[in-house]
Formats: sequence, structure tokens, C-alpha cells
Amino acid sequence: MAKKKVKTKAEKERLQTIAEMPCYACFQDGVETQSEVHHIRSLKLGSGIGLKSNFIYTIPLCPTHHRHGKVSVHLGKVEFEKKYGTQEEILKKVNREIERCRENQDIL
Repeated sequence: MAKKKVKTKAEKERLQTIAEMPCYACFQDGVETQSEVHHIRSLKLGSGIGLKSNFIYTIPLCPTHHRHGKVSVHLGKVEFEKKYGTQEEILKKVNREIERCRENQDIL
């Protein structure tokens, strides 16, 4: 049986920060909803089907935009990306917001 990987301090902090952010897509629509962590799987980022991506490649999405809705990254990726941008574009924006909050010592 494989050993369970223990998360590093950096992983825990990143995942906690993402989980505390509102859903990116809902926020773009003017609504703040609780998010969950979405791991971006992309061959460009070194992961794909069956491979969990690095914790750095995470964005905040609610269950609807993550995996349940017609416009979600798992069920309606084309429509999701038309409306909100690619996951990589969202990741850059999320990372900029995290950095901005840290610089301004905002809570995040």
C-alpha cells in the first residue's frame, strides 16, 4: 500500500488560502460564494488525467463552477473558459490577488 503524502507547510498554507477565497467565477458575476480547491490538470503544467497537479496550480471554485454546473471546469470547460478565461489565466489573476493582499497585509 502506498504511503500517504504528508503536506508541507507551504502546501497547507496555499490550500488554506485558496479555500478561504470566494469562487473566482461567482466573484466575476458579482456574487461571493464559498469555494473549494480546484487542482488544474494540464500537460503544460506537468500533469494530466490520473496525475494530481502541484499544489501551486490551484484556484478557488464553488462546487457549481468546479464540477456540477453546465458551465464548470469538469462538465462544461469550453463554456467556462469562454466566459471566465482559461484556468491558467485565472491562476495568474488569483496569484496576483494573493500577492497583493500579502503586500497590503490584507487578510487572506
